[in-house]
Amino acid sequence: MRMTAFSIAILASSLAGAAVIGSGSARAADANTLSKSDAQTLCSRLSEQFEALTPFKKGLPYWQNAKADYSKGKEACNGDAPVKGARHMQAAISDLYVKPDTL
Repeated sequence: MRMTAFSIAILASSLAGAAVIGSGSARAADANTLSKSDAQTLCSRLSEQFEALTPFKKGLPYWQNAKADYSKGKEACNGDAPVKGARHMQAAISDLYVKPDTL
């Protein structure tokens, strides 16, 4: 099948639309705007992400800052402040130069 300039333009437009939709959903799940139950779910997801990154990032120069943020987040998530905890966990993962998971 040979693609014409018109079909390439339609494909590019579709991909751009999908990118906009995807970026909107990521912003909607920002830790600052979550309900308490959603924040608990996000805490679990971020904890799994951090633990999966640990073998690859442990010992690097930025590891100590990330581990400190993660510990604060874990404590807040296990306590009565999951929104605050999710923010700390997102910061910890960002400290590792990785984009944190969202809901």
